[in-house]
Amino acid sequence: MKLKSANHSHYPKIGETDEQHKLRQAYHLFDRKKISTFQVVKVQQDVTREAIEEQEKAHLDVVTDGLILWNDPISHIMKNLEGVKIGGLLRFFDTNFYFRQPEITGPILRKSSLLKEEAAFLKRHTAKGETKVVLTGPYTLAVLSKISTPAYKTSREVAQALAQVLAEEIKDLADSGINHIQIDEPGFFLQRPDWKWLSGLFEKLCSQKGKAKIWLTTYFGDVAPLYARLQELPVDVLGVDVTYSPTLLDLIRKEGSQKDLALGFLDGRNTKLENLKEVVHELKSLEKKVAQDKTVYVTTSCGLEYLPQDKAIKKLKLLEEINHAYSR
Repeated sequence: MKLKSANHSHYPKIGETDEQHKLRQAYHLFDRKKISTFQVVKVQQDVTREAIEEQEKAHLDVVTDGLILWNDPISHIMKNLEGVKIGGLLRFFDTNFYFRQPEITGPILRKSSLLKEEAAFLKRHTAKGETKVVLTGPYTLAVLSKISTPAYKTSREVAQALAQVLAEEIKDLADSGINHIQIDEPGFFLQRPDWKWLSGLFEKLCSQKGKAKIWLTTYFGDVAPLYARLQELPVDVLGVDVTYSPTLLDLIRKEGSQKDLALGFLDGRNTKLENLKEVVHELKSLEKKVAQDKTVYVTTSCGLEYLPQDKAIKKLKLLEEINHAYSR
């Protein structure tokens, strides 16, 4: 098997120094009408560029834009869709982060591309790594939304409408030259899906991928009981949170994988650094069951915004060290 290192998704927007608080300060000044929209955008771009640079300093093979413009994983996708109103705050799983709950008020339609400009910025400022754009998946978006329209009776119907919208977005991203498109579905741990129906949903999404690789990523739950079902879905890369799944590696050693894997060995919610030798040992133990033509991406269990920025940088550097140690 081939090993590559990848950033999972988001990256801390603020750090410890005054300079690293500039985005929060810009939002505060904008709310008080002290600076213009243009000035806020300039700061957003600076912070995004810095997030990309930190990943490239760590020589990651797969780079994201750090999702710097995202207020949360739900409303950032939903806020620009017709038929959706953004409501009040709810806790995002068991984290100390919150999301604004979408309210479905009518037929869901995409008015314009959701992430086109963010993807273009990522491509312009990534010098070496392959590029990855993240989309929260239709299932998670649907189960975390409130339905207030006769247009949809169930969250399943909402998910189907969202899959159509996201398939259009995937086509635009793939056509723009993005290498990887990650679909985040932590919602599988809130309500278990009907797998036959879910396969059809992902067939719609993957039909528009072009030359891009589609990742399906889960986190915040034990994925081992779902592993066999996830292997049946028509995606290219299966991303899993190793930290929540104590039996997962044994399962992979037993069953192998028909797909490329993104293994979240490093805990994206814990500042403690993992043991380099232990992670490399676990990776090498998978070699007999993961085919030589498959790629394993070593990554974090979830995005890194839950950590202080200096700790997030150490996690990125550890990914690089794992990659080098494994290859020796």
